[in-house]
This record gives sequence, structure tokens and C-alpha cells, in this order.
Amino acid sequence: MQIPGTIILTWDNAPSAIDLGIELEGRLSLGSLLPALTDFTVFGNLSYIYSDVDIAGLGEGQLERPLFGQSPYLINLGLNYRNDDIGLSSTLLYNRIGRRIWLVGLDQDPHVWEAPRDVLDFQVSKNIGPRAELKLTVGDILNQSLNFYQDFNESGRYETEEDGLILNNRFGTNISIGLSYNLQGK
Repeated sequence: MQIPGTIILTWDNAPSAIDLGIELEGRLSLGSLLPALTDFTVFGNLSYIYSDVDIAGLGEGQLERPLFGQSPYLINLGLNYRNDDIGLSSTLLYNRIGRRIWLVGLDQDPHVWEAPRDVLDFQVSKNIGPRAELKLTVGDILNQSLNFYQDFNESGRYETEEDGLILNNRFGTNISIGLSYNLQGK
């Protein structure tokens, strides 16, 4: 017996799926472009992934969908500063993933999607003498909402007025300061 208002989660394997992708990765010392920027490096990777699951026979209507949990794209970019003469380094990181299925639905209960969001992190560290290091880390600087929704208008993106928000959360910006001391020396 099912209690009204409850959700029953089950799983089933699809007969076949395709998952193809390409990734580009690069690193560039900015000093090679402008000598004044010799301590700076940019780096990143971009991925595009095509996924298609054949779900014919598992439900009614829809015959194909993206692979559960598979983002169609990933973006990771960073800027690094490192100067060994003064013992200072810092990194700024940016990350974004494309929307992905968080909960697979059926025709009467559409998929629940995880909406993309931008994540920005920063870290700076300073050597204090030959054995100690002071480090500051700031995670999720933008603190954007993580939204899970049903795409009722099938636009391919979260639209607050048209779609059904299932769950949203903000994790907050995380700040940590650490001091480490190496007993062995460098």
C-alpha cells in the first residue's frame, strides 16, 4: 500500500546508451606574452559531452534522454600567481557544469534537473620563514543557489516563473585560515 503524497524511487537499466565527449586542456605562462606577468599562469579545461540513453520500453512516450548525472559541458578555469622569491602564491578558480538530470522521471512526473551555477574559489598562501606557511582559502565566493527543478516548459534552462522548483539550497561562502609548521624544514 502506498501512502498518499509519498514518492517511490525505483531503478531500471536502459537497453543502450551513448556517451561521447571531447576535452580541451591548456596552460599558459603569461610571462611568455608579457615579461611583467612572469609570475602568472592561466589554465583550464573545457569538456563537451553528448549522452543519449535509449529508454524505449521503460516508460510511455519519451524514447530518449541524457544519461542520469551527466552534464553536457564542464568549464574549469584558473589564474595562478607564484613568486618563490617572496614566498607568495595565490590561485583563483572558476567552475561551471551544464544542467544534468538529478532524478529521472516518467511522463506523468518529469525529470528533476540540477541547474548550472557558477562557483568561484580563491586561495592565497605566504611562507613565513623556512618552515611555516600561512594560508587563506575562500570557497564558493559567489554563493549562488543550487536549484533542482522540473522543466515544465522544456526550455532547457531554469525559469522561475514557468518551472517547478523542487529544492534549492545555498551552502554559503566558506572561509578558512591555516598556519602550518614543518618540523623537518624545507
